[in-house]
Order: sequence, then C-alpha cells, then structure tokens
Amino acid sequence: MRSLELVLDPDSDAAVRAAWDALTAADLPSLGRSGTNDPHVTLAAGDALPVPEGFDAAVPTTLRLGGLLLFPAGAGRSVLVRAVVVDPVLAAFHAAVHRRAPGAVETSLPGGWSPHVTFARRVRDEDLPAAVAALRATPLPETLTVGGVRHWDGETKTVTPVA
Repeated sequence: MRSLELVLDPDSDAAVRAAWDALTAADLPSLGRSGTNDPHVTLAAGDALPVPEGFDAAVPTTLRLGGLLLFPAGAGRSVLVRAVVVDPVLAAFHAAVHRRAPGAVETSLPGGWSPHVTFARRVRDEDLPAAVAALRATPLPETLTVGGVRHWDGETKTVTPVA
C-alpha cells in the first residue's frame, strides 16, 4: 500500500508522540510501540499511488483537532484516533492531492474521507476507559502545525518528501 500524508512540524510531532508515550506507560496499545511510525494524517491511500510532482492548491499550515473517535478493528477492539476538522483549506488541498495522485481507495477519496491522527490500533473495549484517561492526562494542543507532505511506499518502506 502507498499513501500521501501530511506530516507534522517538530513541536506537533512531539505532542502526538507524548500521547503515544502516555498510552505505552499505561501498558496499552500505542503507535509509539511501532518504532517506525511518524505522526501523520493520511490524505490518500492505494496500491499504486504515484509520487505527485506538485499540487494546484496550497498545503495547509495547520490542522484543527476534533474529538476522539473509534474505528472498528475486529471483535471487541477499536482504533483510537483524534478527528481532524476539514476546513476549506484542507478540503481544497485534499481534492488537489487526488487530482495529482489518482487511484486511492474509497475511504480516502473526497466525500468518504475521515481525516484523523491515530493513537492506537486494536484497543480492547475493556481498555478504552484507561486509554481515554491516559490521553486526557497528556492533552494535545487544539491545533497542530503541518511540517510537509510525504509519499509512503509500504512495500519498499520508502519515504519521498513531496511538499
């Protein structure tokens, strides 16, 4: 799978990693355990997404966070995320990404996309209260600052900066 992602500036990246660390310290699932993941917001994902050569819309400079969300991850488990609010700048850039890099899966297309920052995958239902408590103890800022755009090739484990 390949993806195009917004990455965060160093301060916002550190804030998300602090939340990951809080989950790890509470002995809960956390993306901080992966060792290879960086905080990001996926814009497009697909098996053959090309590396775009540019965009016809401005890259957002900030991302406003919404509430905690749960995505299904199998019986009795969830992916724990914070929503990212889609404002006009983010919506325009997201559409521009798909004009330059066609072939994305339906859930990352305009109209089907739920932008988010992921904290943990496969959190058991019984661990959700502890996970929420850990995240409340390490609050994120209301707004995260964008540090750039990257193309991720999961097959070759290659990151290509694109903006």
